[in-house]
Amino acid sequence: METSNSETLVALELKIANDKLAKFKGTARVLITHLDFPHPTRQIDEKIIRQLVRDFEGEGCIREEPSHRIPAVIDDSVLEEALEKIPLTAEAFKAKVDNPPFLNLRNGVKLECLHGQHRVLAAKEHLGASQWWWIVDIYGTDLDKDTKQALREGYSYSAKYTSGETFRHMRLCHYDNDALGVQRWRGRFSDSQDQFLEQLFKRPTLVKALDSILHIQGIWRQFYIGSLDAFLFPKCDEEKAHYIKFIKIIWTRILNGDMAKLMQTDPFTIESLQSRAPALSKSDFEFVQENMADSGELFPGITDPVTRADITQRLLTVEELIPSLYTLIKDIRYLKQPAELLTKLLPESRKKTLRQRWYHYFTDSGSSDQTIEIQRGVLGPYTTISSHHLDSFDICYQQLWLCAYRVCKYSNAYGRLQLAELAHRMGFSNTKIEFEVTQDPAQAVIEKTFREVLHILRPNENFNFDANKARPVITSFKEYLNGLDLSPTNTAYLAITVAGTGVPLSARCGHSSMDTRDLAHLFLDKIHTPLQEYKRDGDEITSFYVKRSRHIAFFGSVDLTGYHESGSPQHERGPTQLYSGNTSLEQQPTSSPGPAGEPAGSGSARSPDHNPNESSQGNVLNQVVVYSGQMIRFMEKDTLLREVPFREQDVNNQAKEYADQGRKLSVEQGAFFLWQHCFEILTRTRQSTVFVATVPQPVNGKRRWGEELPDRLNPATKDDFDFTMEDGEIL
Repeated sequence: METSNSETLVALELKIANDKLAKFKGTARVLITHLDFPHPTRQIDEKIIRQLVRDFEGEGCIREEPSHRIPAVIDDSVLEEALEKIPLTAEAFKAKVDNPPFLNLRNGVKLECLHGQHRVLAAKEHLGASQWWWIVDIYGTDLDKDTKQALREGYSYSAKYTSGETFRHMRLCHYDNDALGVQRWRGRFSDSQDQFLEQLFKRPTLVKALDSILHIQGIWRQFYIGSLDAFLFPKCDEEKAHYIKFIKIIWTRILNGDMAKLMQTDPFTIESLQSRAPALSKSDFEFVQENMADSGELFPGITDPVTRADITQRLLTVEELIPSLYTLIKDIRYLKQPAELLTKLLPESRKKTLRQRWYHYFTDSGSSDQTIEIQRGVLGPYTTISSHHLDSFDICYQQLWLCAYRVCKYSNAYGRLQLAELAHRMGFSNTKIEFEVTQDPAQAVIEKTFREVLHILRPNENFNFDANKARPVITSFKEYLNGLDLSPTNTAYLAITVAGTGVPLSARCGHSSMDTRDLAHLFLDKIHTPLQEYKRDGDEITSFYVKRSRHIAFFGSVDLTGYHESGSPQHERGPTQLYSGNTSLEQQPTSSPGPAGEPAGSGSARSPDHNPNESSQGNVLNQVVVYSGQMIRFMEKDTLLREVPFREQDVNNQAKEYADQGRKLSVEQGAFFLWQHCFEILTRTRQSTVFVATVPQPVNGKRRWGEELPDRLNPATKDDFDFTMEDGEIL
């Protein structure tokens, strides 16, 4: 078969060579203004142009070199008219290959050039207007299709096709049923690259996904076939395919679904916009404005002002990190560690993807009575939500990945135990999971520590350490550690923007120094909070937003709004009680007081969906459990005045409205308070009702506070409401 294909390819090359020889008209110097490129094999790339200009400046613009000539087709009548002006016969013109004459074409005449647009644009920048000419090999318009295509694929004095661009042309030939074209393009790959291609073609999910974005021309330059090892492994084909679909969705939205414009995308534009989020980042917003409206650096092939203005507007509304094949390859590397951790809990399988393998061991026992458990913190609580219209497996599988993200950064025996216990709880079951949940890493760690203590305290003495005799002491020590109160960590409230520089472009895909940040927030409900509900603290994006965007690109978004809990969160530590020394994973109260005394649960970012952690065994961390859909009631005596959602802005605005009427606010504990403190006091006291009282004698007709008021009307400070509630008493 290979011999037959090789012989066919040789025959085709011979046919093309004979056709070129038969249709060749001659070589001439032609003004650049007469050269046109109606069917370029790739779009204008500013990087290639700049490199060519540097080459011209260093080596000179050597247009006489035969390999630098541009192939073009010409109508016979146009050529005859131009030869009459020289004057030369067709035979004499054809013979002047080594000393091409200047072909004087009439105004408006354009030659269809088959390649060479970058060298022409570079020449226009480098040469003076009087030198704007190039040497062109001229062919008749009756060139065969295969010959034209072969000439288009030439790349002398320009830039070679990258392996990604070569792959794209190969696949386009495949869809054109051009088997020989596929052969020609595939022949450009090295042996090692071809081996990766063989592996890729055995993964139909990935091939189909890549084929779906062949029309986005500019995206392929940075898809290196040499990086296919990173693309193929780990074997998370469904997640990678979803990311590629995300690429298609974003770029289609930017260009309003215009296929012609998607075909015109250039590598420079793709590379300049990838990883940017113009709607959230001020620097990205300004970059788009400057390079679309002023310099025209982005989308140089689109010149119509109205069209460019429309594209600009669409770009400026993009809230997602703009993806590309380059960011995909980088982000796949981020998946490698957690994927390895997830793989260790499964029996070996070379054929199935990681998702398929986990699905095989999904018993659905963690989801019953049409509900699913949602983990809200490493030590719990777990909340059950309705599984109606939700994919139970996907919800549980995503939670496993989020757990793997958290523990792989500080990988140890407890990390594996956390992941195994979560998998068991979510309804996954196999022998490896069941074995892992029976392990007790604390026993070995504490026993080793006791041995080291003996060596330090009794360095000159020989002793026999009996692990069995020490077991009661070790058990007692473990119980002591498990009984320790968790100290609330000052975890930053979930914000997608921050004042200052934010996350630089270089750290928005793949691994970065920010990987260990935000681990306390990598839980399903926080990742899938609607974007409008996150807090915004500045003009640049946060590291949490980058992690959220990456996860959604791979796994898709899950709409958890409206899926109310079917029961109270379980106030428990969860089965794993003893953790390693990493406090960012051990202690994760998500509603601890912020820097300025503001509780992390305030603001519009997460309420009313936010459900912070509570510790078990009576260790209340001054937190509030907030349920999706929770409403706050404003009551006057026994009359309901108003209900508002449990969101800081809504609660405090309603409180201000009553305060402006000269009315006083209190909770069931009695003391009045300032309207500015209403939300926070409700958070601290776990109350859902605000009592509104009318004071018959306002001071000077105004709402004033201080010594002028009777003691009973002096407002209490919010600190007066900082007290412990009984266990189980919730908002």
